[in-house]
Amino acid sequence: MDDVQHRQFEEFARARRPGLLRVSRRLCAGGGIDPEDLVQETLERAYRHFDKLVGENPGAVSVWLSTTLSNRFLDHCRRRRTEVLGAPALRVVQDDMTGEPEPAEHWERVTSADFLRAIERLRPPHLREAYRLHASGLRYRAIAQQLRAPEGTVGRWLSEARQALREMLTPGDAPREGRVES
Repeated sequence: MDDVQHRQFEEFARARRPGLLRVSRRLCAGGGIDPEDLVQETLERAYRHFDKLVGENPGAVSVWLSTTLSNRFLDHCRRRRTEVLGAPALRVVQDDMTGEPEPAEHWERVTSADFLRAIERLRPPHLREAYRLHASGLRYRAIAQQLRAPEGTVGRWLSEARQALREMLTPGDAPREGRVES
């Protein structure tokens, strides 16, 4: 990376770091994972892929950063879980000896495709749109302006969207009537 690109990345990182840190703090709340480290790892990956990110639209870049941050968080959770359960080699031996595979955590089984399909099923449409805008990095106020709704209403919509997604993606839970397409 030349000096110009390096300066561009510094501006890129400086502009996006506060938003990433807010999301990281919410993800890491009380979980023993340092939000600063999570943001640093996300920006490190952005640095390695900066040549591809530079030409993308801001929404796509925000989604890429959010996805990378979430994936890094899940990696940390998996690593901590492995540390709690013992060394991976020991676990494989234990599983082979008992013949019982370790049950996967539910969130480990939700694929990106499942998640995207669930977002598409959000009903009514304003829940889906509010969720997409928020996932792209917009704040409640900007979403409210774009959807011409009060900020409090946007907050309620996002809460309803999260609850509906949780219900759709949790095994054994039936979707709520009137909120999710069957």
